[in-house]
Amino acid sequence: MANVLSIQSHVAYGHVGNASAVFPLQRLGHEVWPVHTVQFSNHTGYGSWTGRVFDGQAVDEVVEGIAARGVLGSCDAVLSGYLGSADIGHAVVGTVARVRAANPAAVYCCDPVIGDVGRGVFVRPGIAEFMRDVAVPVADVVTPNHFELDLLTGRTTTTLPQVLDAVAALQATGPRVVLVTSLDVEDTPDDAVDLLAAEGGRAWRVRTPSWGCRSTVPATLSPRCSWRTGCPPARPPARWVPRRPRCSACCG
Repeated sequence: MANVLSIQSHVAYGHVGNASAVFPLQRLGHEVWPVHTVQFSNHTGYGSWTGRVFDGQAVDEVVEGIAARGVLGSCDAVLSGYLGSADIGHAVVGTVARVRAANPAAVYCCDPVIGDVGRGVFVRPGIAEFMRDVAVPVADVVTPNHFELDLLTGRTTTTLPQVLDAVAALQATGPRVVLVTSLDVEDTPDDAVDLLAAEGGRAWRVRTPSWGCRSTVPATLSPRCSWRTGCPPARPPARWVPRRPRCSACCG
């Protein structure tokens, strides 16, 4: 069992950010310490929402309270996602430094939430640059989607070799492991979605069948149902039979 400090967004309706991460981690047997960067009624992809974005001080205050319990040394991992502002980002990086000082073996996993295909950049000004220049270089693991991989590396990737080159370029900035989600390259079938994991000069691609979305989120925002949309999946067709993900080594 690991202790995970999860600094992410939270929504009351739907499942995204901490509302998506906490329960699965708990079901895997991990202890999760959630710190919210925003408190929204629902995912912003719906077009309207209520709630507020917290500032970096609010995050620092919660972390300080956790530190006062004397437990930072037992924190095994820090997980960060949607930030809301660059100010929160600096609080996250500061928290990572505090955790690593207390436990040098702690791992930082950064989901560099910036945007997505069809929607473009949807975070506030300055966050994309913060992710590229500050957060990603200090992370052990990063989990960009295909759009974010291109944005972070300044490239346009449409083939698997191009993606592998971009992943290597991202790793050269600091992260040891890169996990690319919602990967869509030339040989990705229309009814599937790929995921690529890379570490130590080796990479693996996992392909799974894609489902459509049935929600009020416009289809242009999520051509394939993304876990970030917080939308409920459509009911599978009557003859739909689950398939195991297909995994193949891409290199090395």
